Amino acid sequence: MMPTARTLLALLPLAALVFTAFALRPGSLDARQAVIRAAATVAGVTVVFVELLSLAGWITTWPVIVYWLLFAGVAAFFARHHLHIPHRVLKNWDKVLLLAFAALVLAELVLALAHSPNNFDSNHYHLTKIEHWIADGDLAPYATVQNQQIILVPGAEYLLLQARLLTGDDSLFNLLQWGASLLAALAVSRCAAQLGVGRVGQLVAAAVLVTAPAVALEATSTQNDLVVTAWVACAASLALDGARRVATAGDVLTLATVAGLTAVTKSTGLMPLAPILVFWGICQLRLRPARSAAVAEATEATEAAGTGGGAGDRTRQWLRTAGAGVVVLAGMVVLAGPAMLRVNDAFGSPLGPPGYSASLSTERKDPPAVLVNGLRLAASTLTTPFPAVNDVVSDAVIAVADLVDVNPNDPKITQWRSVFPGTRWKPDEDRSPYPIQSALILSALVVTLVWRRLPPLLRGYAVMVLGAFVMTAAVVKWQDWGNRLILPAFALGAPLTGYWADRLRTHRATAAALVVVMAAAFASGGISVAYGQPRRLVGQGSVFTLTDWQERFVRMPAQAVPYQRAIDAIKASGARRVGVVMDGDLWEYPLQISLPDVELVAVQSVIPSAPPAPVSSVQAIVCVSGAEICASVVPPAWKTQRFSELVAVAFP
Repeated sequence: MMPTARTLLALLPLAALVFTAFALRPGSLDARQAVIRAAATVAGVTVVFVELLSLAGWITTWPVIVYWLLFAGVAAFFARHHLHIPHRVLKNWDKVLLLAFAALVLAELVLALAHSPNNFDSNHYHLTKIEHWIADGDLAPYATVQNQQIILVPGAEYLLLQARLLTGDDSLFNLLQWGASLLAALAVSRCAAQLGVGRVGQLVAAAVLVTAPAVALEATSTQNDLVVTAWVACAASLALDGARRVATAGDVLTLATVAGLTAVTKSTGLMPLAPILVFWGICQLRLRPARSAAVAEATEATEAAGTGGGAGDRTRQWLRTAGAGVVVLAGMVVLAGPAMLRVNDAFGSPLGPPGYSASLSTERKDPPAVLVNGLRLAASTLTTPFPAVNDVVSDAVIAVADLVDVNPNDPKITQWRSVFPGTRWKPDEDRSPYPIQSALILSALVVTLVWRRLPPLLRGYAVMVLGAFVMTAAVVKWQDWGNRLILPAFALGAPLTGYWADRLRTHRATAAALVVVMAAAFASGGISVAYGQPRRLVGQGSVFTLTDWQERFVRMPAQAVPYQRAIDAIKASGARRVGVVMDGDLWEYPLQISLPDVELVAVQSVIPSAPPAPVSSVQAIVCVSGAEICASVVPPAWKTQRFSELVAVAFP
């Protein structure tokens, strides 16, 4: 099959999504709600499909092509009578915001398409596991010393797997996070609309999220933070639907799917998801199902007579809501359960080996520790290029920590190697703060919580957002690269900025201030795309000045040539089964994509259920490790050729 034809196959998932959205549009669904339901349906069904493929040992190209042909075809059949795009008249504010939004998103799209995947963690485990699945034909745990490949939930990687098998390479991998950023923006804007915010405020809410440097940088990446952020934002929009009407079966199934997708994508989404589901449940308990006039009149008469009609209604409300809650939990089990069962089979626990979760999650849950951790997380998002400003913020956090007698660097609430306060403000996908956007969201949240005479739904939503922040602070340890981990909670606060933007723009002075702030927000996002790391459009190291191989090694430029020389040596040797020795978080992925016809097997393993391959079964060994680790595996009689302090090959 020609490469161009295989690239065109990647349009099948897009066609399936578009046709599914049109198929779901009839009736009371608005366009954004239809897109949310379509995204949840396509992704949820695909996760189940991958699990079924694994059971059959069929993780290969042709079953995936057939699946997407059928999915797109069936969706097109049901959408055939509803292919209508509504026309909207745009006003000046709308046009300006949409043009700025489009310029930023298109710049991200160019960078995402032009640049090869080069995220550090993706080379370490996100993309490496995909190649292992294809080589093995299933999702079963395999031998490796990098246990993150086995432990971490793989929802985003299931979706990337589709692109990998359809196109045969990773050229479109960056588009998943780019698309997720758009879905998150759409869901956030819909949340604002559901809170009674006008069109300009809805666009402001979406822009506050999309312009955040951490979002703009990750929108061209193969990480999974934006994917989980999108699912959390979709869950919030579905919960707001539940604040106005009794959930239908379709509503419950969609919420269950989105909750399951959150759970199977990244655990950091579970903290904001919990208050969302609580909010939805409380709203459902306050609603009564619609009734005919005759039934309503009879019920009122029964209640007036004191014969217990009201109590029966309340019982039915509780049972209905509890039943819906069970369906939501079932959705989480169906989508995330198989992956956790595999982790349990590998390590004897669904959380992985002993101590792993403790290294990432807080070990103190007392209110003072949660308060200090939350303040540190917020302060890190507010880091600016101005040291004096940063000192004021960090000193205030440390003062509060001293007041409540909590060490601001207590290892029980701080990940190893991280020391508060962090000073990294430059646009980098792993660490970038987003001070303008964070300040807007935090300010909007505080004002909404304390302002009097606000709509009850808006106040309840703000309490839910506060719950998301508290849950995140109670679970996620502060760390240097934590700004991206708390994006799901921050995304929930974006609709509140839209509400206040709508109110402020009616006054000339505050409208002018809003224009300045939003211009600064868009500038921060644009600068991140233009000059950010590890991918940039302009300047030294621009995507237009590097080769594909150089792009992949922006994070480890000194190892690009040694990796290539090791790959060339393996090819020249004619070896067909090669042992791999890895150390820490170094990269196996470049070897996998450069040696597609070579069987790469681990000759070390920390996975109890997956022992390593014996050295006697391989024809060569490639080491991506220090010399001592390499020497501990390579037989003494073998000849080792070292290309750098980290890369070597050995032959009998």
